[in-house]
Amino acid sequence: MEFEIILNYILNVIIIIITFYLIFLMIKSKNLRVYPCYNVLYLSIILFIDNILRLIPTVSMPDFFKYSQAFILVCLDKLLLTTLVAQTIIIYFGVCQTNVYFNHERLIYFSTVLLNLIIGSAMSIIFLKLNGITEYGDYCYCDSDKRKELIDTIFNSVFLFINTMFTIVLLIYITGKKNDAKLGLIEDLDYGHHHTKIVFMFIINSLLFVESYLIINDIISNYVDAIYLITCIVIDIYYTMNKIIIDETMKIFCRKWYEKKYPLIKKNDSITDDDDDEGDTRKKNSSFSEDD
Repeated sequence: MEFEIILNYILNVIIIIITFYLIFLMIKSKNLRVYPCYNVLYLSIILFIDNILRLIPTVSMPDFFKYSQAFILVCLDKLLLTTLVAQTIIIYFGVCQTNVYFNHERLIYFSTVLLNLIIGSAMSIIFLKLNGITEYGDYCYCDSDKRKELIDTIFNSVFLFINTMFTIVLLIYITGKKNDAKLGLIEDLDYGHHHTKIVFMFIINSLLFVESYLIINDIISNYVDAIYLITCIVIDIYYTMNKIIIDETMKIFCRKWYEKKYPLIKKNDSITDDDDDEGDTRKKNSSFSEDD
């Protein structure tokens, strides 16, 4: 038990570092102040709050704090799953429906965020109303029974199905582009790399859904929090370590190397330059090819 507690704290520290580093980059770089990067930060903050909240002992606190913790944790768990699916849908629009995406980027982003919050809150209310709360170590969560297991299984199945369908469409589209590029019909925009990224995204997203199913049905009973934390870190690193964030990191900490690698943009690309063309930046960073 002591080993698990220490491991949980170490894993939480890693998530804290990733989240605050993203916030630091957002403050330093105007190039990151675009919706695709906001979405990455939003996902990281969900992971951060979801796991940090589990470290707050509420078992000896008044019922208000117990129910509040349980409500927020259930909401965030569902919000994480729906946000991953929303990310897949957003990438689909950015790749397969580019004009629709650019014309309605703000609407798409805020609609998905609002819808996910409503779904997460509704699931929390339903579960707490049906089952109340129970204690898991030092923190409180909603209690479980057959009804909750059934609802959770249906919820996971529906969103996993949506995620799978949009991923299949994405893979078919990218595969077609990759074949056209091989035939010389279009310019090769590194479609093979994008194909691999989509496959990994599907595996990582599906991993969380499968893990959630195993936890719901008590198939995983030991080191549950640690296993969940490790999965969250994998998700956090995967979505954080994309091309634009790596480039902005190089600009800040390896400026000379970055300017040597990209000499043509040395004079025009400053992390503190207030004259950036925000419209061009938004389009570049919303592009699937630039965000990986």
